[in-house]
Amino acid sequence: MNLFEVSVHSECFYILAPTKYRALELVGDYMDDAGWADMLQSGKIIIRQLDPAQEQILRPEKCRACSLND
Repeated sequence: MNLFEVSVHSECFYILAPTKYRALELVGDYMDDAGWADMLQSGKIIIRQLDPAQEQILRPEKCRACSLND
């Protein structure tokens, strides 16, 4: 399994899936069930694969450009 971070606006959640395509399918199903199908089509969702073997501080997309001291 691979770990994927899904960013929707300033919120993030994480998915375990075998491939990025499958992660996108799971996100699509989740968005449909929540009534947010238009979010997926608008391109406001970012999915990136994380390396679980690497130490990381997980921060939302909007905070990655910020310094840790801010």
